[in-house]
This record gives sequence, structure tokens and C-alpha cells, in this order.
Amino acid sequence: MAIIQPFVQTMGARVRHHQAERRLLPPRRGGADRRIGERRLELVSSDEERRDHRDRRQAVRREQVRRQVPAARRDKVVVLVVSDREDEARKVRELLEGAAPGQFGVSAAAPPGALARLAKARVDVVLLAMSLSARRGFTTFSELRTAVPGVPFLFVSGAEDERHGLEAVRAGAQDFLVKSDLHGEFLVRALRLAIERNRLHSLLLDMVLVDDLTGLYNRRGFLTLATRDLRLARRGGETLLVAFADLDDLKRVNDTAGHAVGDRALRDAAAVLRQTFRGSDLVARIGGDEYAVLVRHAGVESAEVLAERLKRQVRDFNRRAARPYQLSISLGFASHKANALGSVAGLLDRADRALYKDKRRKHAQT
Repeated sequence: MAIIQPFVQTMGARVRHHQAERRLLPPRRGGADRRIGERRLELVSSDEERRDHRDRRQAVRREQVRRQVPAARRDKVVVLVVSDREDEARKVRELLEGAAPGQFGVSAAAPPGALARLAKARVDVVLLAMSLSARRGFTTFSELRTAVPGVPFLFVSGAEDERHGLEAVRAGAQDFLVKSDLHGEFLVRALRLAIERNRLHSLLLDMVLVDDLTGLYNRRGFLTLATRDLRLARRGGETLLVAFADLDDLKRVNDTAGHAVGDRALRDAAAVLRQTFRGSDLVARIGGDEYAVLVRHAGVESAEVLAERLKRQVRDFNRRAARPYQLSISLGFASHKANALGSVAGLLDRADRALYKDKRRKHAQT
């Protein structure tokens, strides 16, 4: 398809210049995908640590085996057609059954019910049969893709929307298909290519954008994916919130208990941050003992609520974990309307300054 080559070229250039588009592959990874980066060479000599590493290795092996077997060879490829029109799924089903009998299963959902359908059962690929010219099409796409980051999305729309095709791909869609061009074999090929590209992009971005110790995104991954989220947030008129977190006293842990235990503390801090924030929030370790989180759809009280939630999570962790250290995390926040924000880097810098106010407050109390 004509759109594929410029898409591939654009992706390569953006990865090299830290501007890769999210998904290109999933910015919100979960399960075994998110744990791939958590493997490390040394084991801390405790039963709990050995169990952690064994479970991670088993999960990674299962995911690697699953990825190596194309969806078409496992079961039917499950296609979810999201549209306001009830006949769209029927048309897709007829095209696929005529070109590849028995190889695809097609289900339908209206935009308001699509999230529930995606949460209920496996979906291999989503066809959004909606107009891109209306803001609702992109908003629906953004919400669904945030909820299921590992699933590829394709837009199917009218020829009048074709000028929006490149924008859809830049926002993370695998392809843009024009209804008038669709026939069975074309659609089968587009779906299979989208699934395979999505898988390969996932592996590529994991290597480039993920912190190997914690499995979180690294600084490059955070700025890359946050820039994409900023673009989507501008379209939806959202408020963005950035949290800057710092693991307190890591040097003391390293000096007194060793770097292996310090690495354990870094992973513990990553786990606590994951539990504090939503699965759809972008959590990253941006260097050393520093972490950053991007929250979309932030409200007036979001920072206060999240700060209290983090305190509870840290307190609960220290009570039950029995580590040779007490975990302590300082936190700073900055928020801004997306349509008036120049870059996420500026918001990150403001959150960093707020973090040091929190650290000075803690030092003053000790």
C-alpha cells in the first residue's frame, strides 16, 4: 500500500531523533511485555528474589513463544469493528470470509461499548470504521489504544478522509484504508501486515526505549511517547500532569548494603510507582534514581490525590516487604493545559523543581 513506505521511513527517522511515534508500538505495555526489561545478570541471595526472577523468566518465555506463532496459525484472527453503523461489521465479515474462509472472526462494537468489549475477550486487531475528519474518531482511537496498547489499529474511512491518513499513522494507527478500495484479499493482507508490523515495532521499541533494570521506559522512551501524548491531548483539550519522583538515599543503600540491593530498591520504587498510577499513565525511569510519570486527563485535585496514594503505597510496602532499607520517594508535580504547552520537557523541568521543594521539606523535618 502506498501509505506503508512513507510510514516505515518516518518511523525510522523518528526513532533515530528521539521522536518515534508511540506504537509504532504500544506505549502502555503490560504483563510479560513490561517485565522483559526486568531481567538482570546477578541475583540477590534471597528466596524472594530468586522467585521473582524465576517468575519473570517464565513469563518472558511464554510471551516470546506466543509472539513467534502468528495469530493466524493459533486460532482465528479476532477482528473488532468499531463503528456507529451496524452494517460495517457485516461487510467486513463478508469480505474476509470470501477471501480467507474460516480464518477470521469478526465482532462489532459501537464506540461507547468498545472499551468493555476489549476488556472482555481477546482481540487481535481493531478496525475503526469512523470518520477522521470529526474529532470523535481520533478521540475514540486515543482512548481505545491507551486501554489496549498491544493491539494494532487500522482506520477504515471514506475517500474524503484520505488527507487525514498520514496524521492517523503518526498518531499510532498501523494503516489507513479507504472504503472504496477495499476487497477481500486486500483487507486480509492489510490485517495480517498490521499485526506483524505491530509485533516487530514492539520488539524494536523495547530495545530502544525501555530501561533494562526496571522494565519502565527510559528517558528517551518517556520524551518520545510523551510528545505523542501531548499531540493527542491538544486535540482533546486535555490537561497534562507530570510527576517527577526521586528515590531517597539510594547512595546510602549502595554504600551500606551493596549495589545489588540498590538495584532491588530501584525496582521496588518502580513497582510502587506502577501501583500508584493508572495502567494508562506513562511511567519511566529517566536516569539514576529519578522517575517521571505523565498523566493525561488530569483534574484540579489529581496531584494531591496521587501524592497521598503514593504515601500509602510506600507505607504499605515498607510494612510488608521486610527489606534491609526503608523505601522513601520524593515527588513533585507540574500541570498545564495541553493546547497551551510548548513541550513536555518544559513541564518535566517544572516538576523537577517542585520535587526539590519536597526534598527540602523532608530534610527540614529530620
